Amino acid sequence: MPAAISCVTIPVDDLQKSIAFYRDGLGLAIEEQDEDHAALDLDGVYLVLLNRSEFGTYVERLGHRPAARGAAETIISYFTESKGEVDAVMAQAQRAGAQTVAASDDDGVYSGYFTDPDGHTWEVLYDGE
Repeated sequence: MPAAISCVTIPVDDLQKSIAFYRDGLGLAIEEQDEDHAALDLDGVYLVLLNRSEFGTYVERLGHRPAARGAAETIISYFTESKGEVDAVMAQAQRAGAQTVAASDDDGVYSGYFTDPDGHTWEVLYDGE
């Protein structure tokens, strides 16, 4: 299997609120949408927002339950080209209503964190090395 990720699907409680956050707040384009999901093409990797109940039908096949809102099981990372871009993305997320942790420098990596309306954690970072 090639080492590549094609799609990341996250459960959401309110699809329209999540669409507004990603589309209107972060400026990402919705490629496909219906009543249960929306797909955003992030440069060849799809981020799929899927209603939590529908998400459950997939993970329950494996004996799992969807994580409750605000429970973190992953960190979605976005690499930038500069510290300034980290700050710009963090400011944009904050204006969109995200809870944020200001960016800081740790061993040459400048990064900050924000959460989307469902508590999914995003890391925005620049690795200056």
